[in-house]
Amino acid sequence: MTDQEIKPYIGKPVRVTLADGRILAGVLRTSDEHEHGHRHYAVFSGPLRKGEPPVRELIHGGDQITNIEDASGDPAASL
Repeated sequence: MTDQEIKPYIGKPVRVTLADGRILAGVLRTSDEHEHGHRHYAVFSGPLRKGEPPVRELIHGGDQITNIEDASGDPAASL
């Protein structure tokens, strides 16, 4: 997907399908890490165990995202 297609979902709960077939649920954010020719994104979901920090999956470029769905009604996608 292009950065323009992804932009409306930034900061919102989403379900993201990646090019490798994995599906992530959480809040989509941009990441300023390792800028080198493409934008990075991160999906944050709730902690695996109570008291731990949220889980973060870094996505290297919008071309790694094949689909984004609004998941605002899905508790698994909320922090």
